[in-house]
Amino acid sequence: MPIQQKVIEAVQNNRGKIINGLLIVGGTYLAYRWGKSIIGNINKSAAQSQADDKPSVRQAMNFRSGLNPSGVSWLISTDGTNEELIFDTARAVTDLDEVSKNYKDLYQNNLLDDLQRELSADDYSKLLTIVSSNPKKNTKNGGTPPIQFAKKSNLVVAKKEVTIRKTPDASNHGAFYEMFSENNIIRKAQAGEFIGYATGNQHFDEVNNVKFIEVGYVINGAKASGAFKAMNKQKFIFWVSASSNYVEIFDYYKPMFDRYPASEKLTPWMKPLDYFTAGDKSVKGIGTSRLLTMSYSQVLDEKFKVIAHVTPNTLLGQLLMTLDTGKGRFHKFKTVDNTERWVNANQIKIQEQ
Repeated sequence: MPIQQKVIEAVQNNRGKIINGLLIVGGTYLAYRWGKSIIGNINKSAAQSQADDKPSVRQAMNFRSGLNPSGVSWLISTDGTNEELIFDTARAVTDLDEVSKNYKDLYQNNLLDDLQRELSADDYSKLLTIVSSNPKKNTKNGGTPPIQFAKKSNLVVAKKEVTIRKTPDASNHGAFYEMFSENNIIRKAQAGEFIGYATGNQHFDEVNNVKFIEVGYVINGAKASGAFKAMNKQKFIFWVSASSNYVEIFDYYKPMFDRYPASEKLTPWMKPLDYFTAGDKSVKGIGTSRLLTMSYSQVLDEKFKVIAHVTPNTLLGQLLMTLDTGKGRFHKFKTVDNTERWVNANQIKIQEQ
């Protein structure tokens, strides 16, 4: 008997069982969809009821309005996008995870998927930068802290020619046709030039999609030469792009000196902005206990990760505390640029002054 005929007879003989199976499968699927719909409606109702009390719910609703201006869900891909509302909402977001959860409860969609689909790649990247660098970002529930383009006291060097600006606005490029527009350009820093110390302030220029950091220094006239000697204690503060294409940022002097030897000639008279507030000493802020390396030593960050190497007889900074981990002793110290670091106590001599 042909195989086709056997299949037909098998189906006819088991027709009742097959129909019952299909009914069970279909019923289970319908029950699943019905149950999912009920749960979705419950979550949506619960989220909507909190709109007046929870900013994250209102933000989720605002994002949806920006993504789906018509309010008709099945038109979300065709009714345009209100980018202005989306970016206005993004600036207020302090907990993106919570907003995404509320968005899911309200619309049964993934917020980031919808944003990525509706926005251009540049606009989507811009939105994530706005949210991730918000200084009011909520970290109470294990969220990551706001992204810092540069930490306070970081050392900043121009990798290539970069514009030094009065304000964090990249609209003006110094072109001849911009001569009658507002010009906030101070000058151009040259490749390899030590620019100064990050103040910890930052700004994202959304219009031009540029991350800016504020940088500054104060002049130590005693170590300066030429016209700078007469400018003792004068402060300079400005803005520069934080892009790794234009600047290189260091936590510590020695790695900067190794990479950009010319910077070593500038740091004796270009000092952190608070250099004189702690007393005018040979090393800023160093108290009576100072750490001096006795051998080739490793400098560690707050996670005890090696970030720099220093040679013997290097003055590291002011001793803050000593920690005995059971496996070794470590000194915590404050560097000349006010950064806290660790070093193995066995490699260090403490000088009292």
